[in-house]
Amino acid sequence: MYLIPLYLHLTLLTLGNAFLLTLVAVCLNDLGAPAAQIGLVGSAFYLGMLGASFFADKLIERLGHVRSLVLCSLTLALAALALTWTSLLPVWLILRVLAGMAAAVSFVAVESWVLGVAPPHRRSSAMARYMLVYYFSYGISQLFIDWIPTAGMTGFWLASGLCVLAVVPLLWAKRPNLKAEGGVNANSGKPPRADRALGLVGCLVAGMLLGALYALMPIQLEQLSLGGEIGLYMAWLILCGMAFQLPNGSLADKFGKRTMMAVQTLMIGAGCLLLWEFDGKGAMLLAFALLGAGGFTLYPTTMSYACGKMQGRALVKMAQKLMFTYSIGSLTGPMIAGMMLEKFHSGLFLFVILLVAGWALWLLLMRLLTDKPVGTTI
Repeated sequence: MYLIPLYLHLTLLTLGNAFLLTLVAVCLNDLGAPAAQIGLVGSAFYLGMLGASFFADKLIERLGHVRSLVLCSLTLALAALALTWTSLLPVWLILRVLAGMAAAVSFVAVESWVLGVAPPHRRSSAMARYMLVYYFSYGISQLFIDWIPTAGMTGFWLASGLCVLAVVPLLWAKRPNLKAEGGVNANSGKPPRADRALGLVGCLVAGMLLGALYALMPIQLEQLSLGGEIGLYMAWLILCGMAFQLPNGSLADKFGKRTMMAVQTLMIGAGCLLLWEFDGKGAMLLAFALLGAGGFTLYPTTMSYACGKMQGRALVKMAQKLMFTYSIGSLTGPMIAGMMLEKFHSGLFLFVILLVAGWALWLLLMRLLTDKPVGTTI
């Protein structure tokens, strides 16, 4: 119950920011901008996220979680409004980089807050609720494209207003006490180096996977002559990812996070193999269910695993490192998958199969090197 104000803040901020991500691309396309320019503006946001991962922990330590979130919300609101003042490409690039920085800091603040107040043995469930709220808000925000006129300033004003409203729930949020947690025992819950490495690689894989699915799955479906059902399959993919969040969190807390990583890997691999071998609608829906349920739960599981029982500033720093690796994956995944999609008819599915195969080998290697049961939680 004490995290409800934080989740309300996350909902409003995601509604505004995620809607703006799509709105920017749609507006540039309506203005006749070339695809390369649209892609450049889109990449500027993620470049900002990557840049902010170098200083997010210091900013949060200096300002505190609440004031950092307020600053990020207002920055996103102003950056959205400023897009209506000019159409110059360099200015738009700067504004999107700035928005990406604010979004990255807010992600680090919210995720470290959720992990910091949750008991260590319930962190997977806490991250599952966080991801459920995020994906639900992200999905709803995309409906605004059909409801709100994309021409003119209405959409930008709506996105800005939602980001400003996100500040209000923080007035009732229970602030995490980092000073109490940041003392002598702040690093006592730090997991072994091999476990942290496993979590970091897992976040990298999750970024590559989700970045490729978001960017290229519509194109892959068009190549499979399913262009008329892109919305259906994409919605089903995200819905299945949302539906498995809470069961995944509970199972990870009960049976161990590494066990669930192995299960997620099998689900993703099985889903891609079904897509590779079968083309019936029933098989496609089952494959997308497995792909969504496994792919969209990998990030919260590996993140809670890498953080172990960390508290205070150590937890914020680890959340920042995980955001950095996830951002690297989000930038590189679509590029690699795009090159494979150009060369192979089902190149995206081949990319995902090779990616999860490498991830499975890494899981096995860590299992052999650390000599721990696969179900070890920390």
